[in-house]
Amino acid sequence: MEISTLLVGWGWSYDQLKAGWLEIEALGYDACYMGDDLFPHYFDDDPANAQPEVEVYDPWTVLPLMAELTQRMRIGSLVTPCGRRHPGLFAKMTSIVDIVSQGRLSVGMGAGNSPDQTKAMGEPYLKSSERVTKLEEEIKILDSLWSKTRTSFKGQYYTVQDLVNCPKHRPELQIAFKSKKFLTRLAAEFADRVNLLGNEDDKVVAVLDTLRQHCEDLNRNYDEIKKGRLSAILFTDKEVRPEDLDSVLEERAAQIDYDVDELKSEHKDFVLSYVGPVASCAKALRKRTIDIGVSEIVICPDTVGQNSYERTMEGLRIFAKEVMPEMKEFQL
Repeated sequence: MEISTLLVGWGWSYDQLKAGWLEIEALGYDACYMGDDLFPHYFDDDPANAQPEVEVYDPWTVLPLMAELTQRMRIGSLVTPCGRRHPGLFAKMTSIVDIVSQGRLSVGMGAGNSPDQTKAMGEPYLKSSERVTKLEEEIKILDSLWSKTRTSFKGQYYTVQDLVNCPKHRPELQIAFKSKKFLTRLAAEFADRVNLLGNEDDKVVAVLDTLRQHCEDLNRNYDEIKKGRLSAILFTDKEVRPEDLDSVLEERAAQIDYDVDELKSEHKDFVLSYVGPVASCAKALRKRTIDIGVSEIVICPDTVGQNSYERTMEGLRIFAKEVMPEMKEFQL
């Protein structure tokens, strides 16, 4: 079982980021991913609502520094949205970061981001099907530039002619998605790893079944693709009954100065959620990962949004000490 973390890091200083990377590796985490954001977002439509004075570091600027400071754990983005960077430039960036990290880079990609970030750059926020098509074009160009001498491609969103990428180095490609309708075939063709969003286990199983079918259609070994889930972990002193979940989340939101509706949405819809005591965590997570064919869990203490350095690291330390040893023994 792989245990990783998504280090959101909104509002952290650069020194706190460096300290966090070093401690996360020392704690035994298998990977540390960073989000790819321009500013803190909460899936808002209006860029005027963005918080203007919260530090947000661009992952592709600091990932080479993370690579130099660490030695063992995988590093990467979770996730870079389609359209954020031209794939010709992104191929160059990712090849170099993979060289710097000595092959530890995981390039996480997805079909979209908050509309406020897109609109803030003066770009239209495309429909889901259009974003999927754009991502598909990006990945095809990247895959070619990572491996071929020259790349030519003409699509709806991108055209390149005899483009070269040197030095070239193919990193791991990770695709994140929620629905079995979109991206499962693209993942079956190109992904080395997938991250499955959403809190409903039956839907995750359906996505995996669809991914398996596409792999069979493409004559791809399904077991070659590593499967992960993003998870928000909130530890409590005692077991939490379903009818008490709202009150627990409301109390925690007040403690961490977080929007209560956002916290409820994250734990009920967006990610695999665990709310309960430390002692029950590993067993509960096993049922929702290894037992359904998922072999990596990517945790965020409390929330996948803004959380302080102190609270984030405290949660990661507790998980590493009290939960990780048992989960590391889980095998598919």
